Amino acid sequence: PGDALLIGLSNAVPSCAVTLRLDCTVAGVGVDPRRPPRVWEAWTGAGWSPCEVDRDETGGLNKDGDVVLHVPEDHQTSIIARERAGWLRCRLVEPLPDQPMYSAPPRVNAVTAFTIGGTAPMANAEVVHDEALGRSDGTPGQRFPLLRRPVLASAGDGELVVATPEGEQVWTEVRHFAESTADDLHYRIDHVAGEVELGPAVRLADGSLRSYGAVPPRGASLLLRSYRCGGGRAGNVTAGQVRVLKTSVPYVARVENRAAAAGGSDAETLEDAKVRGPMLLRARGRAVTAEDFVQLSRDVAPEAARVHCAASREGDGGEGVLVLVVPHVAGDEVGRIPRADLVPEEGMLQRITEALDSCRLVGTRVLVAPPSYSGLTVVADVHARERFDADAVRDEVLRALYGLLDPLTGGPDGTGWPFGRSVQAHEVHAALARIPGVDMAQEVSVTLFPADADTGQRSQPVQRLDLPPAGLVFSYEHQVRVS
Repeated sequence: PGDALLIGLSNAVPSCAVTLRLDCTVAGVGVDPRRPPRVWEAWTGAGWSPCEVDRDETGGLNKDGDVVLHVPEDHQTSIIARERAGWLRCRLVEPLPDQPMYSAPPRVNAVTAFTIGGTAPMANAEVVHDEALGRSDGTPGQRFPLLRRPVLASAGDGELVVATPEGEQVWTEVRHFAESTADDLHYRIDHVAGEVELGPAVRLADGSLRSYGAVPPRGASLLLRSYRCGGGRAGNVTAGQVRVLKTSVPYVARVENRAAAAGGSDAETLEDAKVRGPMLLRARGRAVTAEDFVQLSRDVAPEAARVHCAASREGDGGEGVLVLVVPHVAGDEVGRIPRADLVPEEGMLQRITEALDSCRLVGTRVLVAPPSYSGLTVVADVHARERFDADAVRDEVLRALYGLLDPLTGGPDGTGWPFGRSVQAHEVHAALARIPGVDMAQEVSVTLFPADADTGQRSQPVQRLDLPPAGLVFSYEHQVRVS
C-alpha cells in the first residue's frame, strides 16, 4: 500500500472526463478485478484529491482497456521528477478485511490519454431576458410584476434599463433601500411576490419627505435585462435523470447529471410564516427548547427538508442536543432513493452548527448530523386482479412500499416516516390493500428483512423492525412478485 503509478498529462484538465487507454500485462494476480484496492487521484496544488471512476475495463490493471476518470475542478499542473504536467496517479491502498490484495505488482506497458467530456455546474432555473415592465407614473415605491415566477435570487449583477426622452439610464439592483438616497438609481426584486420594486418615500417627523432611491420620470419605460426563475423541490432529482439538452451545443452528444440535484426548496407558505412568527418572538435568537433548535436550523438552511431535535447522551455521561438533518431529495419513477443522496452536504451541516453554536445556552453541547438509517427490504407476494396488467401492478406495489417508508413524504400523515417509529408488517400490508390492482381476496404475503443500509446485506426476517430514537428507515431494493 502506498505505491503509485504516476501519469503526466500535457495540460491540466480541471472538471474534465478523461479516458486513460491502458496497455496492460496480466501480472497483478490475486486481486478481485471488480474491487481492486486502489484509488485514482489528481494533483490540485494543495495535495492529491480523489477522482471519481466512471468506468474501469482493466480488471485492476490486469488487461487492456479504458479507465474513465472525472477529474476535480482544481486540477493544475505541477513539477514532479523535473517534469511539468497535469499529474494523475493510481495509488494502492490498504485492502478491506474481505478485499484481496495483489500478490504481484500489476504491469502497465503504455498509456494514452484524451478527454471525452466535462462536468459543469447546473441549476434548476431559466434565464429570462429583456422583459418590458411598463411605464413609470412618476411616484415613489412603484412595483412592477414579472411574468415568470418564482424569481430566484441573483448575483446582484442585474440591470434595469429606464428609457427617457433624454436617453437610457442603467439602474442597479440592491438588497434593500436603507442606504439609498434620492439620487441613487437603485431597484430591488421581491422574490416572494415576483415584482420589481422602486425606492419609497417616507415622511419624516418635520413633515418633509425622505426618498430612498430615485424615481423614474412619468412616462419612462422600464426594461429588466435578465432574471432567473424556477427552482423549488421539483428540481431535486436523482442522479442520471437529467438527460435532455433543450438547446443543442456544438460537439456535445449527450448530457447526464452525475450526482443528485439537491437543495431546492419551495417558498415559505403563509401558513408556515404564521407558525414561524410566534416562535421567533419567543426564542429571540436563543436556542432553549427543541422547537427553538429546529426553527433556527431551518432559518439558516431552508434547503433542509426535515430537522429533528433529540437529546443525546455523551460519552462522559453528560447530555447534549442532537440535531438531525434530512436534505431535500427525490426518488426515481417508483420512489427509490440512493443512500448517498440522504447525506446532507457538509456546508449545510456547518452552517447549522455555527448558527446553533452562537444561539445555544452556555454549557449546552450540540451535535448536527444526519439520522441513523436502518435498512429494510420488503418482499411482497401479491395477486393481480382480473384485467389488470401484472407489470403495472408490480410498479404500483413498489411505489406504495417506497412511498410508505419515504423519509420526506411517507409515514401515516405523509410528512415523512417518523423518527424512531418501528415498521410493522401489518402497516405494510394495509398500504398494499389500498392498491386497486391488488386482489385482496387472494393471499398477500409481506416479509420484512432488516438490511445493512450501506451494503444491503440481509438479516433474518422479522415482523417488526425497531428503530433507534434518532433513526429513520431506509428502503433497500424491495422485491415484489405478482401472480
